[in-house]
Amino acid sequence: MSEKKDRRRQTIAWLSTFFVLALIVGTGYWILTKYLRPDTYVKQAAAITTVVNYQNLTRHYDEGDYTIDLPVSWKFISHSQGTYNAFTWQSSDRVTDGQQIVVYENTIPINYAVNRVLIVAGDNDRLSLDGAASDNCLDFTKASSAGQYQLGAPARWQGISFLCDQDNTQRDVVGTSSADGINTVYLKSQSDHQTHAFFFTFTDYSINPDYSVFYNALDSLRMH
Repeated sequence: MSEKKDRRRQTIAWLSTFFVLALIVGTGYWILTKYLRPDTYVKQAAAITTVVNYQNLTRHYDEGDYTIDLPVSWKFISHSQGTYNAFTWQSSDRVTDGQQIVVYENTIPINYAVNRVLIVAGDNDRLSLDGAASDNCLDFTKASSAGQYQLGAPARWQGISFLCDQDNTQRDVVGTSSADGINTVYLKSQSDHQTHAFFFTFTDYSINPDYSVFYNALDSLRMH
């Protein structure tokens, strides 16, 4: 009888020991996984959406008969109503530091010679650009003396006449011309249906001229 009791005590002792060991091992594993394992937290950054408002990149000018858009960094310089009715904008305070656009309206210099020509056409109240600015006209114009009252040599580009400045080879002046005449394009006002003559020039004093500002400005022009 005592032998059975001893076996029973041993069984209980082994079960108690096993339970205690299991409890210790379980507790240790929980501690290891809870406190000793580094936490990994993945956070996905929110997508950044940039909205470009191109209207904020240009300034809208209203010059009475017409409107035109130019980069905000540009400055209006003057409106001359002497011999010619000319509006001038520059990319900097000093003309020799940057680019310049001049808009001549109605009283225009028809004998003004340029280094490159941009062919345009009047489309009622706006301009239509025919391609890009030409190469330097010295490359495709025969050397000749200017005619009477002319400052440049007669030249043609895309079948349109203009005057090539063969004397000032160090500058880069682009002028507009059209089938309406040398240095002339006609636009029609939408308010009074009157026709206005225009001539546009663009001067870039940098080594590698960028004509995109000129193209965009002409494309934005609208008659009232």
